[in-house]
Amino acid sequence: MRRLQFGLIVMACVASLAAAQKSQNSVPSGHVGRVMDWTSRQLVYSGGVSESDLKSGKLDVRILQRFALGTARNPENLPLGANPIQSAGSKKLDGSGGQVRRNVKIDWSVDLGGGVVSANMFPAKFAFSTSGTPSCTNDFVVYGLNVAGANGQASIVGINNLYAGTGGICGANPTVRWGYRTGSGSILTSPVLSLDGTKIAYVESRANSTRFHILTWRNGEGSVTNPTTPVAPPNCTATTNCLKTLVLTNTATDTFSSPWIDYQTDKGFVASDDGKVYRISCVFTCALGSNPTIDWTFTLPVAGTGGTTPRPTGPVYNFPNGLLFIADQLGEVWAIKANTGTPTLAAGPVMVGGGGCTVTNPPGRTGTPAPCNANGAAFGIPDSVILDARGGAGKIFAFSGNDGTANASATVVQMNQSLTDVIRVHVGFGRVDLHTGAFDNNYWGDTPTDGNLFLCGTGAADTTPFHYWIGFANWPEMDSTPTGSLQRLATANVGCSPYTEFYNQNLNLGGVAGHHDLLASSLIAAGANGYVITNDISSGNVTAALNFVNYPGGTSGIVVDNDSPQAQASSIYFTTQGSVNVGTCVNHRCAVKLTQAALQ
Repeated sequence: MRRLQFGLIVMACVASLAAAQKSQNSVPSGHVGRVMDWTSRQLVYSGGVSESDLKSGKLDVRILQRFALGTARNPENLPLGANPIQSAGSKKLDGSGGQVRRNVKIDWSVDLGGGVVSANMFPAKFAFSTSGTPSCTNDFVVYGLNVAGANGQASIVGINNLYAGTGGICGANPTVRWGYRTGSGSILTSPVLSLDGTKIAYVESRANSTRFHILTWRNGEGSVTNPTTPVAPPNCTATTNCLKTLVLTNTATDTFSSPWIDYQTDKGFVASDDGKVYRISCVFTCALGSNPTIDWTFTLPVAGTGGTTPRPTGPVYNFPNGLLFIADQLGEVWAIKANTGTPTLAAGPVMVGGGGCTVTNPPGRTGTPAPCNANGAAFGIPDSVILDARGGAGKIFAFSGNDGTANASATVVQMNQSLTDVIRVHVGFGRVDLHTGAFDNNYWGDTPTDGNLFLCGTGAADTTPFHYWIGFANWPEMDSTPTGSLQRLATANVGCSPYTEFYNQNLNLGGVAGHHDLLASSLIAAGANGYVITNDISSGNVTAALNFVNYPGGTSGIVVDNDSPQAQASSIYFTTQGSVNVGTCVNHRCAVKLTQAALQ
């Protein structure tokens, strides 16, 4: 009963926060749903949340929605499904002696034409219900495509009737709800949704140009191959679609920086490859006929001139203290005071990667005092940092494939929000890009000392991919060495996509009662070495792959939807990285849905 009451308090706080934002005209009006996008996984809150935390109004709505989903259920009263596995073959994957052979049937796939979601970037999922009740009509997934919009090719696509497939509640097939051509450039990063799902913020990159868009979509407009060109201000009306555009720069593109939207203030944050960080006003609440504006531009004070550009990742913002955290492809992490009219550097940079170079001599900068050549490749930080926003115990986590340490260069670093008290844990030989890990459900709970951080490193003396998990015996400090590791595939130079974790109380993973904590990722490799893989991390470790399906080339980042007991309503979503011939995706680039339980 306490669990249910606590969940109701969380959902009430989500509703009251949304109401307060609406009254302050700081978020879009309308029904507030549940958003699962790239930002959902970058913001965590360890150790449970108290009622006083909830009532303080300082928690990001992403945290509130996570706790609403995770605590508003009584597992004893919910049906739990089995997850049978059949083993055959001999290929070793994730420590398994036998390959799990899957039917090549896919719940559904949709041909995306010439584009896909870029590697290590994510679709965005909107659920009408904050508690996870599926809706065929109102739930949808957005895919920003890395191809120029044109006649015959959409640049951004929305799909609903998601829970389709054999026995599904939405019929046999999904529906392309809309498809738009929103510019001549491509979308290289991840989109972000408004809380009511009616608007999408994303970045379009053209040759030496970066544009920030806010799209208001309308149902039934366009398709992948026959896209609609949206209306632009001042011609938008309350009944039309609308594409608001802000040119950030005409001298640089955006390769790594997905936008972060602060729902409390309706401010947006994004960066361009030349190291400039932008704060944007009225992302979702600008007047109908007007475009958003730039509040300020902050240039990262990178040492040296010329040579390699910083190419920042997506910013991560902590609303209560106004700190913006951002990493770059030189291997550095920065903290910016971002809630004032004039931004300032609050801390950093701290060198996490860098291949043995330093913040005063970053790799590839020609104007440094003594230009440094990195010791090997993959020295950048390709993904945004993870922020554990728990009050004074809050921590930052950053991941890099090469800090220059001989034979142990892959590294995950934990530090305070002031970028002090650095704990560095090596996770293998490295020299392969290291992508973001994920925390298990215990880290969110009342005993985070039982929690773990899971990530993909390499072998101790080679570049084969390995699972690693790191504990928190002295939480909030991360342990100084991994608790365990397990080889994923005995093939060198195979990278892993970012990890996605989801706690589904309606699944007994592997048929084991009480095992509900799912980890999903893919291996990024050609031919028979590209896989979507799920693992059971309920016991705080990985012993073998739970299920896997081969997708040559690997996949984009993976988003998860519900923990529903209804057929086809607990699933994962991604795109292929190239043209594949798997299941119903026949020689196409596809958006794909698979069930969490059996990947079919």
